[in-house]
Amino acid sequence: MHPCCALMHNRFMKQLPEWNDLRVFLMVARLGTISLAGERLGIEHSTVSRRIDRLEEKLGAVLFDRRRSGYTLTDAGRRLIPNAEKMEAALLEAVEQSLGQAEVIEGTVRVGTPEAFGIHVLAPSLARLREQHPGLHIELMAQPQFPSLVTREVEILVTLEPPEAGRYKVARLAQVDYFLYCSPSYRTTHPPIRELGDVIHHEFVDYIHDGSVSDRYRILQELTPHPRRSFSATSVLAQRTAAAAGLGLVLLTPYVARQGNDLVCVFPDQPLMTRGLWIAAPEDLLKIRRYRFVWDHIRQLIEEHPDLFRRPS
Repeated sequence: MHPCCALMHNRFMKQLPEWNDLRVFLMVARLGTISLAGERLGIEHSTVSRRIDRLEEKLGAVLFDRRRSGYTLTDAGRRLIPNAEKMEAALLEAVEQSLGQAEVIEGTVRVGTPEAFGIHVLAPSLARLREQHPGLHIELMAQPQFPSLVTREVEILVTLEPPEAGRYKVARLAQVDYFLYCSPSYRTTHPPIRELGDVIHHEFVDYIHDGSVSDRYRILQELTPHPRRSFSATSVLAQRTAAAAGLGLVLLTPYVARQGNDLVCVFPDQPLMTRGLWIAAPEDLLKIRRYRFVWDHIRQLIEEHPDLFRRPS
């Protein structure tokens, strides 16, 4: 290389951000604070702050709005995210291939799911994964408000509302039916329900709808526009417990209702609501074996439970 070209090349390389700085940037973007990012990366929060400052200086752009409540991405920061994530995925793939680990599945995969799906469907299946692949570690976020793929709170998401934009692979897993249930004691001590219109004379157990759960769980209003609620909770498992105690009628999926024999189905042959169940993940991550393996495992779980899920139409 000509000496002048070599000099220009060296100067250019010095101006490029270091990968470790970009790795810190991604973690702060995903977790929202430098303290949490430092804990996850195993470094001091002061080091996190210095690396962010150095990255901003090299790029000549402010990447975060710094507030007491945490760090939020600026427009420049949001534009950097997809390219930094491509670099992250390429590095993970390269390490996997260079170490000859094409057949080894290990590392951490963070999965987000609806609460009951994660607890009653996915979690029981993880023991056999652990036996097959002792180095694979699943972090499960099973909650009523779906975590974010954008900020990589999770890397694989099972959801009722698939992402509408972004470089994601999205597949429809199944259709989930909701049936009406109550306790045997409730059924014998309250007015009979012979047809759907009779439910207006009854009280219901339902979600709290204050923004703490996904709007996709607003199913009760589709059944009856003005339901009388006797109990509300952000947790569907709490709702099931309350209904089993006789607090009212409740709309549940079979994989929630069938966790005991303390509920009866009011209309056993009549699903009253249906929701689509989807799986989504960043396209670049699915090139990496452990993410693709967990993705395939979740899809296989649906196939193993035709009594709980219907094939998507």
